[in-house]
Amino acid sequence: MSSWSDHSLKFAMQSAFGTPNTTDADFVAIDAEVPKVSFETQITEIETMTGIVGASPRRMVGSRRGKLTFKLPLEGYVEGYDPTAENPGGTPVGGEVVPLWQVLAGNAMGSNNSAIASMANFIRGLGLSTSEYTAGGMASGTASSIVCDNATASDKVDVGQLVVAATAADPLTPQIGFVKTKATQTLTLFEAAKNNVNDAAANLYGTSTAYMSDEVSSVHPVTFRWTGPNVALCYEPLDAICENIKGTWNVGEVPTVEFTYAFYDYRVNKLDGGLTVPTSYNEIPQIIGSVSGFATINGSQKCSLESCTWEWSATLRETKCHGAENGVSAVSVIKPRFKAGFSVLHDTTDAVFDAAGSAANVGQHVYQSALELGTRVSIGAYVGTQYGKIWSMLIPSAQIVAVPQVTLRDDEVAYTVELEAGSYTADSTDTAETTANSPIDSIARISLG
Repeated sequence: MSSWSDHSLKFAMQSAFGTPNTTDADFVAIDAEVPKVSFETQITEIETMTGIVGASPRRMVGSRRGKLTFKLPLEGYVEGYDPTAENPGGTPVGGEVVPLWQVLAGNAMGSNNSAIASMANFIRGLGLSTSEYTAGGMASGTASSIVCDNATASDKVDVGQLVVAATAADPLTPQIGFVKTKATQTLTLFEAAKNNVNDAAANLYGTSTAYMSDEVSSVHPVTFRWTGPNVALCYEPLDAICENIKGTWNVGEVPTVEFTYAFYDYRVNKLDGGLTVPTSYNEIPQIIGSVSGFATINGSQKCSLESCTWEWSATLRETKCHGAENGVSAVSVIKPRFKAGFSVLHDTTDAVFDAAGSAANVGQHVYQSALELGTRVSIGAYVGTQYGKIWSMLIPSAQIVAVPQVTLRDDEVAYTVELEAGSYTADSTDTAETTANSPIDSIARISLG
């Protein structure tokens, strides 16, 4: 007898909803906490006349479904990543460059899902937007721009992507930012980077970006295997679709991410249990200044931020079908939303605006004014000084969606602010990238470098 006290969580992309993946070689293990699994079965109770006092009423048992949640610290690229020899989305030297959590996030958010035709494509990150390494690709720059050597270098970077530049002589102070415009080999960043490289010897490094797109309609369902140490210990949640992703970006903490999937059938599989060692990936460092950590509100570095979160969520709409294996023939992902939240102290320098949105001494605090007038707010977070350990998040145009509540944080007045990504169309390019194949004009982005 073997008890189930150790765990692995593996997944594989399905070719279609209703077609579980049964190819053992496709399954890859993710290095996360033990999953929380909730099984649901439709049960209808009918008080029939049993003829016996106190006898239990009849229960009619219907279809199966459930929820699966798992959490992990944010990972960067594969351990031993060599940016000069392998690119995210390209053929790796060893393990796949892009970590599995970003692959899953990109699939959920839409990204470029139509580019994925197989499990091999899926875990390579072909649905993400990726850039390539260019040795000495920078000609000059400022904190807000990078001038590339030539079109060969600039064409490797799409508008909307994260761009990373650094010199071999000073690799621990990279310039990190999202490209807003591209014109004649000049990459203008959405907001000024913490570091200004400005060196003709600087290299441009490969990045990967998961982003909101309308290809959320082409999300790929996955089969999970939750397994124990014996071949007979395996549960398979099938037809799993992500409905929620929660991330953190708190100062002094390693950022984390948590996924919640809805699955539409499940079964025990006594043939495919057993533990699997996940591929090792670099851990994203704690967000502090010594590793180029900083956060921005409306393009300016902002201090006193706490309880910092980002969240992607969507509504799952089922198509019920009598002839489907478990009564559901398809699931559509609708109303996707990307949210952020934080707590921030009230400061004497905080702006106050009148009813017309003009600066005033008497009126509404900047966040209350933004709620009432619909003023857009950008939010950015950045960290990392080593290639393969860089993470960034950007919402270029967010709307405050709830009344900023006043709270006391250690006896100091603070505001709790909740926002959602809104429409955004300010990116521009002079090359071929479009919203169909890149993050240009995307309303939310999660990137690695």
